[in-house]
Amino acid sequence: MKELNRLAIKRLTQLLYLSILLSPFLPPVALLMTALATLFTVREKWMFNRWPEKIFLSFIILSLVSWLVDPSWIYGIPIGVIPMAMFALYYLLSIWIRHKVKWSWQEVQTMYLQFWLGGLFVALIVFIQQLDWPVLNHSPLGPILHFYNEFRWQSEWSVRSVGTTGNSNLTAALLICFALMSIYASSVLQKAWQKVAAFCVFILYCVAIWCTGSRGAWVGLVIGLIVQLWMTGHRKRTVTITLAIILLAYCFPEIIPRQDTLGSTIRVRLEVWTVALQIFREHWLLGVLPLHFGQIFAKKAGFYIYHAHNIFLGIASEYGIIGLALFLALIYMTIRRARRWRKAANRKEEKRLAGMLISQTIALLGHGMYDYPIIAPQVGLMFMLSVIMIHAQYERRCTSKPEWSEQQKEGQKGSKPVILHKNSISAILFNVKNYIHQRVELYRKRA
Repeated sequence: MKELNRLAIKRLTQLLYLSILLSPFLPPVALLMTALATLFTVREKWMFNRWPEKIFLSFIILSLVSWLVDPSWIYGIPIGVIPMAMFALYYLLSIWIRHKVKWSWQEVQTMYLQFWLGGLFVALIVFIQQLDWPVLNHSPLGPILHFYNEFRWQSEWSVRSVGTTGNSNLTAALLICFALMSIYASSVLQKAWQKVAAFCVFILYCVAIWCTGSRGAWVGLVIGLIVQLWMTGHRKRTVTITLAIILLAYCFPEIIPRQDTLGSTIRVRLEVWTVALQIFREHWLLGVLPLHFGQIFAKKAGFYIYHAHNIFLGIASEYGIIGLALFLALIYMTIRRARRWRKAANRKEEKRLAGMLISQTIALLGHGMYDYPIIAPQVGLMFMLSVIMIHAQYERRCTSKPEWSEQQKEGQKGSKPVILHKNSISAILFNVKNYIHQRVELYRKRA
């Protein structure tokens, strides 16, 4: 029975990742199923002062207070209920990962490698949409393509592929994460052909990003690659590659895809950002909450838009200065704990796993300087899963006693002790030498 329970826990968690690949409608359903399973099965004491749970709880309280101060409705539903429900689901997801899933880093690695391969489905849909071959409409893929074309959230009908999210920028955000997983896979897979295949899949995901026509995605991808390389410990190499990329983009700006000019897009973004900044100034403390932002924006600008097209400006205008401070605190602690987890790990694969997860988080923030991808169900769930996994693995590795340290101590106990007189000079020199040797070995393992 216990084995069956573990299998059910694994399958439900895998469903979360599968829902990200397939449709924007599935992540809320998968999160709700996980939340119900958490409420009915978790018997351990729930902690309310841990990271990231306390941030999610703070956003629930903030959303409630903000709505009470400035009530608003959409289709007869109080707008405050929507962000409260969203952060409650994320809170219960964190409890689920911490108390029920309890994966080791090897299990997390296996899950993300499977997820990485599953991302090929997203790339396939992107390529088929770009191909636009009528014959495919009469093939078994026809109903699938019709579904994704029917539910498009694109502001304009263009040649840009929208993938499985219904929006080209959101699909590009997913592809950024899969591309970063490709780099991780190439570093941890053992066989030469596997490494080559992982690099080829990386190129495939880059081509798929090009098909979405998202320029902000390239910024996010480059930032994520830099962070992932930095987390490997190659600092000089990271700086050199970063400067080379900046120089290349400056000398050859035409390498950035899209037919329309960068300046024309920036002008539209600046108009949106200006109005969003005005909304923030008028509601600087508690914000206006998601969806209500669009209602206020339409009154000021004369046209409706869902969000501020900038992740930090969006959070500031929707949740005020308090919400922005909470979000920045979450990002800071996540980066800090990812670095500490990496240093405490004793295997290269685990160190690279920490680097890959934090690179996804920062890459989505980089992409978010030009958009607001984490507000969408699929990208938001992927972002929060990375954050929650980092905190869970940090606590497993750094705040509790790791299993590998126990094995090391057992090995030391089995060795034959050297007996020396306490007052002898030889004993003192031996103790000093032994202490230095232990410190050097500890430093090498943490590096």
